[in-house]
Amino acid sequence: MNIFEISKEILNKVVVKEVPFALALRNAFKANNIVEKDIRSNITSLVGCELRHHLVFDSLLQRFIGEIEFEKTVYLRFYLANHLFLKRFLDKEILQLAKTDLDNDKIDEIIEFVSNSNELIPTEFDKDSPEFLSMRFNTPSWVIKMWQKQYGKGVVYKMLKANYHQSVPTVRIDEHKLNVNDFLSSHSDFISSPIENVLMFRGKGTPKTLEEFKDNSIFFFRPATKYIIDNLEVEPIKNIAIYSAVPNNIYLDLCARLGKDINLDIVTSHTQTYFDTLHTIENNHLNGVAVYNAKETSLVTCISSPVSLFFCLPLSTSLDLLRSTPDFFLRVKQERLDEMIANEKLALEECASLIEEGGKLVYMIPTLSKKESINVIGEFLANHPEFELKDDHQYFPFEELDSCLYYAILNKKVGI
Repeated sequence: MNIFEISKEILNKVVVKEVPFALALRNAFKANNIVEKDIRSNITSLVGCELRHHLVFDSLLQRFIGEIEFEKTVYLRFYLANHLFLKRFLDKEILQLAKTDLDNDKIDEIIEFVSNSNELIPTEFDKDSPEFLSMRFNTPSWVIKMWQKQYGKGVVYKMLKANYHQSVPTVRIDEHKLNVNDFLSSHSDFISSPIENVLMFRGKGTPKTLEEFKDNSIFFFRPATKYIIDNLEVEPIKNIAIYSAVPNNIYLDLCARLGKDINLDIVTSHTQTYFDTLHTIENNHLNGVAVYNAKETSLVTCISSPVSLFFCLPLSTSLDLLRSTPDFFLRVKQERLDEMIANEKLALEECASLIEEGGKLVYMIPTLSKKESINVIGEFLANHPEFELKDDHQYFPFEELDSCLYYAILNKKVGI
């Protein structure tokens, strides 16, 4: 199989069979024994480029061809992605493949249109309409409608522009293991971020291959998350707990802060996170950390006594992934929103039941949705007078900390 055939197989699995992009790539590379970095890069870039312009290509093909089996359109999609954006391959090579699957006259019409028009999106749509913005920024129209209703059109446009560019990978440096200035002087791909001990990666590939990752001297971490924890006044002698339905490195940040004094219970319903965390705990001899694989409804079976600080990270729409995961727009489903909100409320209730008087509950979700953020917290506070809101904030991707994250810090009152 050549790279275009392999790319077609990958895209078809992602779109039709809903296989995650990264998994589809990994499986294809393994099945075809592809180890060369350049070939891997070409395939990843071609499929990724199509996915990042998928919705406008859908519109274009619908106009000129109408309803047709997705698999037959893949090579034409690759031609459009390469011709308009990627410009890495010979157009005629991909076009020849496209003409084996589709009516040649229809293809010629599309090529003539894209060659002579600056507007790929139908002109009948207003430029601030959800339909236009959906195609322009490759974001589901229902998400844009929700955002416009909740935050206003001006804020939403800035969000979409920020989301159109991939988020910059950021890492947290364990200052007890590494000197930040020494690390920066020897790693030119990193620069400082607005938050102390968090660095931005500007190089190619992934920083995960660095030697410093092996002992968690550095680890992936978002500036906004560190900023939140910086202002929590974490006490080393107190019991801390984390419930997480999503991968995160909050426990590594806490260990970097508190070292051997930490007393931390981690409960995660994400199986891979459980095994990864268990491996890290064992390798780094984190004797004060315990990890359990359980759902939020089983927290009480894992944590034996009330804690002073509880991080609650339930499963959410995770709309932050729209800019970092090329196929996420295909997997975020409006019909699942109510189910997720119900799960968020349940997780919040279960975590709250294990907070000691005077303790803190920190609710964090990497998303932009008032239904999952202030509405969930507002309902919780109305039902729980024993808690009070100390602080909450919604971060936007166009702000300095480059984050799509909502958090709320709740204090449990004493004597109520």
